[in-house]
Amino acid sequence: MRTYTTSLPLLGSYDVAVIGGGPAGVCAAIAAARGGAKVALAERTGMLGGMATAGLVGPFMTCYDRDGKFPVVGGIFDEIVDRTVAAGGALHPAGIPDTSKYSSHITKYHNHTTPFDSAILQTVLDDMVLEAGIELFLYTQFVDCQCEGETITAAVVATPGGLAAIEAKQFIDCSGNADVAEKAGVPTWIGHEESGVPQPATLFFEIDNIDDEKYLCRGGHKAYLKPEAGCYKVNDQRVFGVIASDVRSVTAGHIEGRKKAIETFTDMRATMPGFENARMTQVASVLGIREGRHIKGRYMLTVKDVCENPYFADAIMTFGYGMDVHSRDGKMKGGFHGESADWYTIPFRCLVPLGCGNLLVAGKTICAESQAAGSFRVMPGCMALGEAAGTAAAISLRLGCQPGDVPITDLQETLKANGAIILDPREQG
Repeated sequence: MRTYTTSLPLLGSYDVAVIGGGPAGVCAAIAAARGGAKVALAERTGMLGGMATAGLVGPFMTCYDRDGKFPVVGGIFDEIVDRTVAAGGALHPAGIPDTSKYSSHITKYHNHTTPFDSAILQTVLDDMVLEAGIELFLYTQFVDCQCEGETITAAVVATPGGLAAIEAKQFIDCSGNADVAEKAGVPTWIGHEESGVPQPATLFFEIDNIDDEKYLCRGGHKAYLKPEAGCYKVNDQRVFGVIASDVRSVTAGHIEGRKKAIETFTDMRATMPGFENARMTQVASVLGIREGRHIKGRYMLTVKDVCENPYFADAIMTFGYGMDVHSRDGKMKGGFHGESADWYTIPFRCLVPLGCGNLLVAGKTICAESQAAGSFRVMPGCMALGEAAGTAAAISLRLGCQPGDVPITDLQETLKANGAIILDPREQG
């Protein structure tokens, strides 16, 4: 153990600092800025989009109800999709059926996915963040918090110029691993709430020069057609036991992921019709982590909630994707565990951590049972959670209250006015 003390230059003082520029973080920052807040957004890689760009993850899983009858995610997610479609980098989910090449011929919960090009998405997100007046810090890794009691006063970050601080009145943790929450003293756990074992990681890669006409049925490895003919994202191999907060674990996992990507690609060329002349165009620069830390918040979303869709007075989003739980050890069968309701809602309390007053958490790390998180952890769900957190932050600044204490009706009405979809289970049928 070593002690290191230094003075930190200040990057700036803001109303809201969003840590993490992935799907949740981008939407949180845009929502807060559009709500009138002065916003900083810090992202550890050189691009916005997180798993959707640096991680090459795609397509966006369904933004519709379980059976693909109607949309359940709108708002900023909708805008991102529309702008990426207009830029020639995506196909609208309304026209994408299940059992297609765009969904790797998977039927269950795969109706109305959104195929997209990660490079074009990067530029769309750049434009939207800068248009909102957000101060963006790329290549900026969160390191620690400075706190006074249960209040964060500054985030310590590592930049290309060294350590620095970002001051803010409020913080939103969209790190993907509850890093801010953990450093601020919020109680957390890793992976499954009983075993502590996370879902496996995957290193995505992309290929082209595929004969689409020969790729007629599901079989072999999972490949998802992008908007461009003959070009696919591959989500197939698994790396077990990766702990996202352990540098040695992530290092070993990424190395193993690269080896598995080459093995998968070689086998695809040898065994899958239409893939004989495939070319690997890129491998993700970031390991895809399905599960890391979860926070303890004011309410824990349960598997029963996802299956039975109870009424939550503080619901802030609707979702319909199944509980997609991959084998944690290679032995248990992966897949959709338990039958989700047609759709369900998530209460705002899940985003409000215990032990830190000026912090909200958005994305896959909110307070939820591990299996329940297997549903909303996909990117449209994280985007809806991010928009809710950013909207709440802006409202709380205007009203002078803590972000977790905003009037729920104000939050819900603002979200709906901005296109978010919050359904009421009491009105089903």
